[in-house]
Amino acid sequence: MSKILQTSKGFTLIELMISISIFSLVVAGIITSKTRQQGQNITQQQAVEMQQNVRAVMFLMKQELRMAGFNPYSQNYGAGISAAGVNTLTFAFVADDDCSDNDGDSADPGNCADPNVDEEGELDTIIYKLEDDDGDGDNDITKNAVIMAENIQNLGFTYFDEDGNITAATADVRSIQITVTATTDVDEFARATNNTTRTLTTIIYLRNMGL
Repeated sequence: MSKILQTSKGFTLIELMISISIFSLVVAGIITSKTRQQGQNITQQQAVEMQQNVRAVMFLMKQELRMAGFNPYSQNYGAGISAAGVNTLTFAFVADDDCSDNDGDSADPGNCADPNVDEEGELDTIIYKLEDDDGDGDNDITKNAVIMAENIQNLGFTYFDEDGNITAATADVRSIQITVTATTDVDEFARATNNTTRTLTTIIYLRNMGL
Protein backbone atom coordinates (compact mmCIF):
# COMPACT_ATOMS: atom_id res chain seq x y z
CA MET A 1 0.00 0.00 0.00
CA SER A 2 2.88 2.32 0.84
CA LYS A 3 4.40 1.77 -2.59
CA ILE A 4 1.08 2.41 -4.32
CA LEU A 5 0.60 5.73 -2.53
CA GLN A 6 4.13 6.78 -3.32
CA THR A 7 3.78 6.05 -7.03
CA SER A 8 0.25 7.60 -7.43
CA LYS A 9 0.19 10.84 -9.41
CA GLY A 10 -2.42 13.63 -9.53
CA PHE A 11 -3.34 15.86 -12.46
CA THR A 12 -0.62 18.05 -13.84
CA LEU A 13 -1.18 21.81 -14.24
CA ILE A 14 -1.42 21.42 -18.02
CA GLU A 15 -4.07 18.71 -17.68
CA LEU A 16 -6.09 20.94 -15.33
CA MET A 17 -5.86 23.87 -17.72
CA ILE A 18 -6.99 21.70 -20.63
CA SER A 19 -9.92 20.35 -18.60
CA ILE A 20 -10.98 23.86 -17.54
CA SER A 21 -10.74 25.08 -21.14
CA ILE A 22 -12.91 22.23 -22.42
CA PHE A 23 -15.46 22.81 -19.64
CA SER A 24 -15.53 26.54 -20.42
CA LEU A 25 -16.17 25.86 -24.11
CA VAL A 26 -19.03 23.51 -23.25
CA VAL A 27 -20.61 26.07 -20.89
CA ALA A 28 -20.16 28.85 -23.44
CA GLY A 29 -21.86 26.73 -26.08
CA ILE A 30 -24.80 26.03 -23.81
CA ILE A 31 -25.19 29.73 -22.91
CA THR A 32 -24.93 30.79 -26.56
CA SER A 33 -27.57 28.24 -27.59
CA LYS A 34 -29.89 29.34 -24.78
CA THR A 35 -29.43 33.02 -25.64
CA ARG A 36 -30.15 32.33 -29.32
CA GLN A 37 -33.32 30.44 -28.43
CA GLN A 38 -34.49 33.25 -26.16
CA GLY A 39 -33.80 35.77 -28.92
CA GLN A 40 -35.81 33.73 -31.42
CA ASN A 41 -38.67 33.47 -28.95
CA ILE A 42 -38.68 37.23 -28.36
CA THR A 43 -38.58 37.86 -32.11
CA GLN A 44 -41.56 35.57 -32.67
CA GLN A 45 -43.51 37.26 -29.89
CA GLN A 46 -42.75 40.67 -31.35
CA ALA A 47 -43.84 39.51 -34.80
CA VAL A 48 -47.19 38.35 -33.40
CA GLU A 49 -47.66 41.61 -31.51
CA MET A 50 -46.86 43.71 -34.58
CA GLN A 51 -49.19 41.64 -36.75
CA GLN A 52 -52.04 41.94 -34.26
CA ASN A 53 -51.38 45.64 -33.81
CA VAL A 54 -51.53 46.47 -37.51
CA ARG A 55 -54.54 44.23 -38.17
CA ALA A 56 -56.54 45.67 -35.26
CA VAL A 57 -56.00 49.31 -36.21
CA MET A 58 -56.69 48.59 -39.87
CA PHE A 59 -59.97 46.87 -38.99
CA LEU A 60 -61.16 49.84 -36.93
CA MET A 61 -60.19 52.37 -39.58
CA LYS A 62 -61.94 50.40 -42.31
CA GLN A 63 -65.15 50.23 -40.29
CA GLU A 64 -65.20 53.97 -39.65
CA LEU A 65 -64.03 55.12 -43.06
CA ARG A 66 -66.87 53.26 -44.76
CA MET A 67 -69.17 55.70 -42.96
CA ALA A 68 -67.45 58.77 -44.42
CA GLY A 69 -70.03 61.01 -46.11
CA PHE A 70 -73.04 59.17 -44.70
CA ASN A 71 -76.07 61.49 -44.70
CA PRO A 72 -79.63 60.10 -44.86
CA TYR A 73 -81.11 63.56 -45.39
CA SER A 74 -81.58 65.65 -48.51
CA GLN A 75 -80.01 68.64 -46.78
CA ASN A 76 -76.25 68.92 -46.95
CA TYR A 77 -74.88 68.87 -43.41
CA GLY A 78 -71.22 68.78 -44.45
CA ALA A 79 -70.54 65.08 -44.19
CA GLY A 80 -67.55 63.82 -46.16
CA ILE A 81 -63.79 64.29 -46.29
CA SER A 82 -62.61 67.71 -45.20
CA ALA A 83 -58.83 67.18 -45.08
CA ALA A 84 -56.82 64.58 -46.97
CA GLY A 85 -53.13 64.48 -46.10
CA VAL A 86 -50.33 62.00 -46.62
CA ASN A 87 -50.53 60.70 -43.05
CA THR A 88 -53.52 62.58 -41.67
CA LEU A 89 -57.18 62.35 -42.60
CA THR A 90 -60.31 64.19 -41.43
CA PHE A 91 -63.81 63.05 -42.34
CA ALA A 92 -67.33 63.20 -40.97
CA PHE A 93 -70.66 61.42 -41.18
CA VAL A 94 -74.12 62.08 -39.80
CA ALA A 95 -74.52 60.34 -36.44
CA ASP A 96 -77.75 61.64 -34.95
CA ASP A 97 -78.98 58.34 -33.56
CA ASP A 98 -76.08 57.20 -31.36
CA CYS A 99 -77.17 58.96 -28.15
CA SER A 100 -73.92 60.89 -28.16
CA ASP A 101 -73.40 64.65 -28.19
CA ASN A 102 -70.91 64.59 -31.05
CA ASP A 103 -70.90 68.35 -31.58
CA GLY A 104 -70.60 69.22 -27.89
CA ASP A 105 -73.54 71.61 -27.69
CA SER A 106 -75.49 69.87 -24.93
CA ALA A 107 -75.46 70.80 -21.26
CA ASP A 108 -76.46 67.24 -20.44
CA PRO A 109 -74.62 65.03 -22.98
CA GLY A 110 -75.56 61.81 -21.21
CA ASN A 111 -79.27 62.45 -21.61
CA CYS A 112 -80.57 61.06 -24.89
CA ALA A 113 -83.81 63.03 -24.42
CA ASP A 114 -81.94 66.34 -24.51
CA PRO A 115 -82.82 68.03 -27.82
CA ASN A 116 -79.17 68.99 -28.31
CA VAL A 117 -78.13 65.35 -28.19
CA ASP A 118 -78.66 63.64 -31.54
CA GLU A 119 -80.22 66.60 -33.26
CA GLU A 120 -80.84 66.15 -36.98
CA GLY A 121 -77.69 66.28 -39.07
CA GLU A 122 -75.31 66.10 -36.12
CA LEU A 123 -71.88 65.08 -37.38
CA ASP A 124 -69.35 62.71 -35.93
CA THR A 125 -65.97 64.04 -37.05
CA ILE A 126 -62.94 61.76 -37.00
CA ILE A 127 -59.31 62.80 -37.37
CA TYR A 128 -56.59 60.20 -37.93
CA LYS A 129 -52.98 61.27 -37.41
CA LEU A 130 -49.51 59.79 -37.21
CA GLU A 131 -47.76 61.40 -34.24
CA ASP A 132 -45.82 60.66 -31.08
CA ASP A 133 -48.80 61.45 -28.90
CA ASP A 134 -47.40 60.11 -25.62
CA GLY A 135 -43.83 61.33 -26.19
CA ASP A 136 -42.23 57.92 -25.72
CA GLY A 137 -40.03 58.12 -28.81
CA ASP A 138 -42.14 56.18 -31.29
CA ASN A 139 -45.11 57.24 -33.41
CA ASP A 140 -48.72 56.35 -32.78
CA ILE A 141 -51.92 56.37 -34.78
CA THR A 142 -54.37 58.66 -33.02
CA LYS A 143 -58.08 59.16 -33.47
CA ASN A 144 -59.21 62.57 -32.29
CA ALA A 145 -56.02 62.85 -30.20
CA VAL A 146 -56.58 59.45 -28.56
CA ILE A 147 -54.09 56.66 -29.27
CA MET A 148 -55.45 53.82 -31.40
CA ALA A 149 -52.15 51.99 -31.95
CA GLU A 150 -48.61 52.44 -30.68
CA ASN A 151 -45.23 51.67 -32.27
CA ILE A 152 -46.28 52.72 -35.78
CA GLN A 153 -43.50 53.43 -38.24
CA ASN A 154 -45.69 54.62 -41.09
CA LEU A 155 -49.30 55.59 -41.80
CA GLY A 156 -49.99 56.49 -45.42
CA PHE A 157 -53.13 57.55 -47.27
CA THR A 158 -53.51 57.57 -51.05
CA TYR A 159 -56.74 58.94 -52.53
CA PHE A 160 -58.47 57.84 -55.73
CA ASP A 161 -61.38 59.23 -57.73
CA GLU A 162 -64.19 57.20 -59.30
CA ASP A 163 -61.97 56.34 -62.29
CA GLY A 164 -59.20 55.00 -60.06
CA ASN A 165 -56.91 57.97 -60.59
CA ILE A 166 -54.99 59.54 -57.73
CA THR A 167 -56.63 62.78 -56.65
CA ALA A 168 -55.99 65.57 -54.18
CA ALA A 169 -59.53 66.97 -54.36
CA THR A 170 -61.45 65.86 -51.27
CA ALA A 171 -64.81 66.08 -53.08
CA ASP A 172 -63.62 63.63 -55.73
CA VAL A 173 -62.33 60.93 -53.39
CA ARG A 174 -64.16 57.63 -53.82
CA SER A 175 -61.62 55.19 -52.40
CA ILE A 176 -58.61 55.36 -50.10
CA GLN A 177 -55.56 53.15 -49.92
CA ILE A 178 -54.24 52.83 -46.39
CA THR A 179 -50.76 51.58 -45.60
CA VAL A 180 -49.79 50.89 -41.99
CA THR A 181 -46.37 49.72 -40.87
CA ALA A 182 -46.04 48.59 -37.27
CA THR A 183 -42.67 48.16 -35.64
CA THR A 184 -41.18 46.91 -32.39
CA ASP A 185 -41.00 49.12 -29.36
CA VAL A 186 -38.31 51.79 -29.54
CA ASP A 187 -36.41 50.05 -26.72
CA GLU A 188 -36.13 46.90 -28.84
CA PHE A 189 -34.43 48.51 -31.84
CA ALA A 190 -30.96 47.53 -30.66
CA ARG A 191 -31.70 43.85 -31.20
CA ALA A 192 -29.95 42.40 -34.24
CA THR A 193 -32.87 41.12 -36.31
CA ASN A 194 -34.49 41.84 -39.64
CA ASN A 195 -37.90 40.95 -38.24
CA THR A 196 -38.75 44.41 -36.90
CA THR A 197 -41.70 45.58 -39.01
CA ARG A 198 -45.05 44.42 -40.34
CA THR A 199 -46.86 46.25 -43.15
CA LEU A 200 -50.47 45.95 -44.22
CA THR A 201 -52.09 47.72 -47.17
CA THR A 202 -55.75 47.82 -48.09
CA ILE A 203 -58.12 49.84 -50.25
CA ILE A 204 -61.40 51.08 -48.80
CA TYR A 205 -64.25 52.04 -51.07
CA LEU A 206 -66.30 54.90 -49.67
CA ARG A 207 -69.84 53.75 -50.36
CA ASN A 208 -71.41 57.00 -49.10
CA MET A 209 -69.27 59.41 -51.12
CA GLY A 210 -70.58 60.88 -54.34
CA LEU A 211 -74.22 59.94 -53.73
